[in-house]
Amino acid sequence: MGRLIRSIRGFFGRFLTGLEQRNPEILLENAVQDELKNLKRLHVAAARTIAYEKMLTHDAAEKQKLITTKERQARELVARGHREAAIEVVQQKQEAQVSLQEIEGRLDEARRNSEEIEQAFREQERRYNDIVRERAALLEVHQRSKALRAASEARESVTLADSSRDLERARQTIRQASLEAQAVGELGTSETERQIAAVEADIKRLDAERELETMETQMGLRPAASLEGGSLDASSEASNEPPMERDRAAGDRRGT
Repeated sequence: MGRLIRSIRGFFGRFLTGLEQRNPEILLENAVQDELKNLKRLHVAAARTIAYEKMLTHDAAEKQKLITTKERQARELVARGHREAAIEVVQQKQEAQVSLQEIEGRLDEARRNSEEIEQAFREQERRYNDIVRERAALLEVHQRSKALRAASEARESVTLADSSRDLERARQTIRQASLEAQAVGELGTSETERQIAAVEADIKRLDAERELETMETQMGLRPAASLEGGSLDASSEASNEPPMERDRAAGDRRGT
């Protein structure tokens, strides 16, 4: 059991030591609390010593009053001729004087103790205040060092290579998706739809050519007969040609 207790105590000791090394705030707080406990003890001791001194001072004052009273009584008894009674009163006065001397001796010692305790209390109070100020300064330094260490670790953990690589991969993925969408759109257009679109473009071109020829005839740049003949020939040829031939001719014209 002794070995087990020592092992457990050692384990907890190492654990607490590691905890204190990782957190110096605990050590600083322990030091402050220890000094505060000492300050409270000295405060209680000073209060008790001062109370004892006041009690002795009160007792000494009472004894002094008793001595004064006994002396007056003895004088009155002597004046009245009561010698025996006066002797008893004088004896009481002497006992009170002896007791007063003892009280005064204890009072002197109590006063010295009070002065020493009060001086120790003031020194401990200054020590406590110094440790509190030192703890605040050390905590500020510790917090600043922790912030600098955290900032340094954050800078070290930031890698631009990873972000650049991820950005390039995102660009390639988006570009590939765009090309795939374009290819799907091109494949979705059938050959018939392209032919119809080509015929519609040819019709629009023929209409534009006719309108242009009309404008040239009105301006005197083209004779009227050629416009009619050319229009009729073009329309007849276009009507007599098979659909596939018309499409091929329209494609040739677009190429020229």
